[in-house]
Amino acid sequence: MKRVLVLTASFGEGHNTAARSIREALEAMGDVEVRVGDLYADAIPLVNSTVKFSYSFAINRLPWLWKVIFLGLDKPGWMESTMWATGPLRNELDEAISDFRPDVIISTYPLYAYLFRDIQKRRLGVRMPIITVITDSVGVNSAWYRCLSDAFVVADAETEQLLVSRGVPSHLIHPFGFPVAGYFNDECERLATAGPPWKLLFMPSTQINLTLRQIRALVEVPDVEITVIAGKNIRIFDAVNASGLVDGQRCRLIGWTSDMPKLLCEHHAFIGKAGGAIVQEAIAARCPFFVSHLVPGQEEGNIALLERLGVGMQALGGPSQLAAAVSEAFADDARIWHGWKGRLARVGRPDAAERIAKFALSFQAPGAATQDLPR
Repeated sequence: MKRVLVLTASFGEGHNTAARSIREALEAMGDVEVRVGDLYADAIPLVNSTVKFSYSFAINRLPWLWKVIFLGLDKPGWMESTMWATGPLRNELDEAISDFRPDVIISTYPLYAYLFRDIQKRRLGVRMPIITVITDSVGVNSAWYRCLSDAFVVADAETEQLLVSRGVPSHLIHPFGFPVAGYFNDECERLATAGPPWKLLFMPSTQINLTLRQIRALVEVPDVEITVIAGKNIRIFDAVNASGLVDGQRCRLIGWTSDMPKLLCEHHAFIGKAGGAIVQEAIAARCPFFVSHLVPGQEEGNIALLERLGVGMQALGGPSQLAAAVSEAFADDARIWHGWKGRLARVGRPDAAERIAKFALSFQAPGAATQDLPR
């Protein structure tokens, strides 16, 4: 029985989505023991909670600050200069390796490759390969690949070409797609020929006033029904619930849910920010995308991906701009929307997690890539 250690971090949902999906695919194959670990949560829980809160606050309230941090991490030396403070994380990883003795490590967060290479330099016998699954597309921070893994898995050929252009050896890069839940591959219903009412899945920002104005504008669009997902944001849930906008027909409200794959497959379009996981899940579900708000940095690459594929549009600005974009997409018998759906049928890769799992189980590293990329 092979053992696979999958490493994740709860800073944004993309890392966790990728890790869960890979674990699901590995376990479905049988004769595999999988362990998923979030070293931040395990080793430094208080710091982890603080950083998670700060990350969420920055991307929602101070996006300019997050962009400064993102650009800083993109510069060689920034992340490397913080390694002195990662002792608890390194020790947690070292203990996990010693206890679990994995045959292969899969990382969905960039820091773990640095920690793993440091452990290899300190201790003999740590020879299993590490595979890094990059959860961003096109706009990829160099922190992901400045420390070489034995293999990099990327979402598409464009991201592969970007890494090659920046000096990553091409034989290390594998464009298998972004790992999403097996539901998209096995059970996802397609609405390619569906007609009105047009069902919109809306995941708002944390700004209550803007969210309420956006919902009011959307319900005025003819032949539209909205499902609002508040997630774990109780303030948004309570405000929308008390607004009088929720009627069970034109507007529904959901709190936290584990049924996002099913919801994406059942709705005609998604409205929200262009996070790495949700963009890839929408593509797998063939669910066109309206970008209603933006987090600078990696999400700019995700928007570029949506626009290059021609499977959605930006709807930034006020509520009237969002409503106008929705109206435009579904005008003339949904001519634009049908075009998006047709292209999604060609570019979606819902089997990416299975492909990654098979690759990991059969992977034999030609030799540990212990050196860093040239500065």
